[in-house]
Amino acid sequence: MLKNHLVITGITISLFLLLIATMVCPGGTMFEKDSVGFDWSKNFISNLFSAKAINGSDNLSWIWADVGMIFLSVSFAISSSNFQREFLKGVLPES
Repeated sequence: MLKNHLVITGITISLFLLLIATMVCPGGTMFEKDSVGFDWSKNFISNLFSAKAINGSDNLSWIWADVGMIFLSVSFAISSSNFQREFLKGVLPES
């Protein structure tokens, strides 16, 4: 059962971890260095991965963002592998 839903579970966990990273991010934007928090319209996702936030504070969101991105990458790798296996089943003759 879990094997059937492994990819969607991994992507869900990844999105949840990235959401936590946005809530933990201390803040700052390109235009307002002293702003507090992550703003989806004024920040980039890449702002979550640096050790220091734009406003100069220690950025603890990088831990959550890194783990979330690892889950996302592994999920995509599993999805790609599954797709390739299914594709080759239909193309190659069975022996």
